[in-house]
Amino acid sequence: MNRYLFLFVFITISFTLSSQEVISHLLFGPPSKDIVAKSKIKNGISLPFIDDFSSFSSGLDTNLWYSGNVFLNSTYPINPPTIGVATFDGLNANGLAYAIDMSIPEGYADTLMSQEIDLSNISTAFFFFYYQPQGIGDNPEIQDSLILEFKDVNGDWNVQWKKEGDYSYEFKKHVVLINTSDYLIEDFQFRFRNKATLSGNFDHWHIDYIKLDEYINPSDTTSLEDVSFVYSSPSFLSRYNEMPWSHFLNNEALEIKDTLDILIRNNNSSINIEYQYNVYDDVSLVAHYPTIGVSRNVTILNYDSIGNFSFSPPISVASNTFSSIMLDSVSFNIEHIIGTGINDYKKNDTIIRTQNFFSHFSYDDGIAESAYGINVDGAKIAYQFKLNRPDTLRAIQMYFPQMLDSVNQIPFKLTIWSDIFASESVIYQQEVYPFHTDYGEFHTYRLDSLFQLVGTFYVGWEQTTDDLLNIGLDKNLHANQYMHYNVGSGWMNSQFPGAWMIRPIVSQKPLPLVTSESNHNFTLYPNPTNSNIFINTNCNNNRVSFYTLQGVLVKQVYIRDNVNNISISDLPAALYIVELENNVSKKYEKLLVY
Repeated sequence: MNRYLFLFVFITISFTLSSQEVISHLLFGPPSKDIVAKSKIKNGISLPFIDDFSSFSSGLDTNLWYSGNVFLNSTYPINPPTIGVATFDGLNANGLAYAIDMSIPEGYADTLMSQEIDLSNISTAFFFFYYQPQGIGDNPEIQDSLILEFKDVNGDWNVQWKKEGDYSYEFKKHVVLINTSDYLIEDFQFRFRNKATLSGNFDHWHIDYIKLDEYINPSDTTSLEDVSFVYSSPSFLSRYNEMPWSHFLNNEALEIKDTLDILIRNNNSSINIEYQYNVYDDVSLVAHYPTIGVSRNVTILNYDSIGNFSFSPPISVASNTFSSIMLDSVSFNIEHIIGTGINDYKKNDTIIRTQNFFSHFSYDDGIAESAYGINVDGAKIAYQFKLNRPDTLRAIQMYFPQMLDSVNQIPFKLTIWSDIFASESVIYQQEVYPFHTDYGEFHTYRLDSLFQLVGTFYVGWEQTTDDLLNIGLDKNLHANQYMHYNVGSGWMNSQFPGAWMIRPIVSQKPLPLVTSESNHNFTLYPNPTNSNIFINTNCNNNRVSFYTLQGVLVKQVYIRDNVNNISISDLPAALYIVELENNVSKKYEKLLVY
């Protein structure tokens, strides 16, 4: 079926027809794509030309690439030869669809073009690369294709290889021998292009390990002879991908993993490998593995024999791995290193992860590969989180990717539960709207009242229509045991592997004593006091909230007059923050009760 017709009829591409849960392909995203401004290197670059995109977080190497608008990542491929790929899809450089107009047929989308390369002094060159359709993304169809082109001596681009769309399979290698004078020139260039559906994040192709060099003997093209990491470093946390430092501190044994699973692939290289990791707080080394010695020696046989290598016994993680003098938020840089043979390609021998401890809990890695929704009016989703100490819930972050059918005018009830099983206990509900952000940014829903939570709580929504709200779904990390939905027949775990992109923000930091720009005047007296206060304001219909310096709401009253007498005899002696709020602004004052 033509994909445009499919979109026109169903709007989204669902992976299931029988369930109320619906997974849809993204029409926008990834967060951004790497762009190289056209800047030519004089006299061409010399051989060998090698790029395996293992430096994907740093962008395309301008010493190798003349132009490009591909997505560099390690999240879309399955079992790449080396960590990092260049992904081709139907999105432009800004992560937006090339064309939403359904009358426009599939066409050329992304391009990746090399710098000029000097091949004038050799008689034969070889060119090879690895490719995979789909991965965990969208499969390109038969009318879609990935194309390799060479530029000849006359400046014309000629197709050297073309592959039609298919479902995901293991990465395959393609080899081209270059032995004609048309291409053995000092300003040779090659480029990849894809034909795709231009209306969204469709038709994924992943390219890995491009190599161009002088051809000496057949062994030049038989294997990579390289050992590499396969995926990005996993979180060191056992439950969350990220969590607040204040909830990790003093609970390290509970929250940190005992062991890590780091996958390494040997592409017919030396089997003797050294491994280590280092953890840094800023520039200070705070942890090293192994605890004795510089590195751990392991034997890693070829991928064709064993597949990806996984450590046995696993890599151990000490409960005191993370230590810092910071009291609130902190980030650690974790450096994983493998020591490989002298001829190994070294750029894929080190991976670095930043382990953040900020003010939010998250199960996701920040990148959505799909969107999740439920097509039932009144449906609910509830995401379980667990606090290690009482804390104040400040806000909820959600990522709603922009889809073809925008739902930003459809309200839903943002809901917090203390329990959903024994008794469905709603402790907060606020009507809000989906908010579509650019470049994968989360939208922050600030709660209109603050309250303290203890232990387990649930964050989610109750729908007011049967429209798909389409929350971002991270398909690389799985949190299904904490993802619950209810369409009227009881709570069940989500059947689709992944992690919803919903993050609660907690903090016991005092409320900021700032005022908004408005004509809302607010005074309270006497101050200090031990019995009553008077609040004088020029606005009617206000809510007065009393917070401890830890942000805990302890008292709340509504006032309707300009001068109001409020008893505070029920408040223990302490310093409080008094918030006066109406539908226009908020004001804050300190109050000392003795």
